[in-house]
Amino acid sequence: MTKNISRRAMLGAAAVGLTAVAADSAEAQVARRTSRRRRLPNYPNAHYYKDGKFDVEAAKNAVIELLEYHGYFVYPTLKENLYVTDLDIGNFTEVGLACVMFANKLDGEFSYMIQDIFLMPNQMLPEHWHIKPADAKVSGPQKDEGWFVRWGRSYVIGEGEPNLPPEVKVPAAHGAVTVEHCTIADPGVFVGLSKVGTHHWQFAGNEGVILTEVANYHDGKSVRFLNETATKAFGN
Repeated sequence: MTKNISRRAMLGAAAVGLTAVAADSAEAQVARRTSRRRRLPNYPNAHYYKDGKFDVEAAKNAVIELLEYHGYFVYPTLKENLYVTDLDIGNFTEVGLACVMFANKLDGEFSYMIQDIFLMPNQMLPEHWHIKPADAKVSGPQKDEGWFVRWGRSYVIGEGEPNLPPEVKVPAAHGAVTVEHCTIADPGVFVGLSKVGTHHWQFAGNEGVILTEVANYHDGKSVRFLNETATKAFGN
């Protein structure tokens, strides 16, 4: 009897010990992963400009830091495929866009598009909408789209009852907006466009946001921004 009790006690102690080791191991792994992360980019706007022009290389490097901070896999060709722009507004810390297009196909009536969008902390993707492609070679419909948040937080704004939270502050560099219905999207949340052709914009949370956009074919000539400077930056 004594031997049996001792054996049970020993097994129980061993189980507790293994649980503690597992917990310590998990915590250690998190600590190591966190220690490898670079700091979240927090550069002044001047960092993104050189001789009065938007410094694409500096912006790309900052976006890569954002991706590394969140643990996004930075594959070897990502930087060369990364598109960054301040939309000629001149205030990348507050208004801009970074993205990687993975597919954008139009084949008759069938089409699809997928891209990852990256917004810096508290950065605004300007208010815009999509018109039906005017190019005779592009017979696709107006762009319909939705966004799946992977890291960070996005405030997705479109048509509806105005309910902008106080932390969403439209930058003066952008100008006034016409839609103010906000859906807060955290990792794992998908938000679709309320209606094809409607105005929409996004605003990143304090840690920026990484999201995947899915849509039908995207024609760059068919996007219109409320900010005329941004529209002209796209050559429209």
